[in-house]
Amino acid sequence: MVEDNVLEMFGLPKTVMGSNEWLELEKLEFSMGPEALLEQLIEKKLLSNTEIVWILRRLIYHYGKKDQLLKKVPVERLFTNICNTMRIFLLIMDMEDPKLDDNMRSYISSKLVDSTWGVNQRTRVYLEKL
Repeated sequence: MVEDNVLEMFGLPKTVMGSNEWLELEKLEFSMGPEALLEQLIEKKLLSNTEIVWILRRLIYHYGKKDQLLKKVPVERLFTNICNTMRIFLLIMDMEDPKLDDNMRSYISSKLVDSTWGVNQRTRVYLEKL
């Protein structure tokens, strides 16, 4: 278990991933497996913050693999999934307006700029030529 004083020692704020609820969810994941836990969570109507973060972490894991199975997903469905995830991020950033340190802001900025590939005018002109 991550202790609050250890986080303070490194100057890191406590996050959902360090909470007791997160540790309990990890125990459940290790006992039943990540696939079974995912199935259990997607059956729920209302998820806790911890469960939302866990699902987002699984999405990052699977989308980051870029494996053959994901390449079979219909493009429209993949775009819908990504758009829904971006809506979550938009709601959190807009409603919570979290205080971010420069390192976190830099990381988020870098990933957002990378994610605009295909959306900005310069790239669209390039893609239209293909």
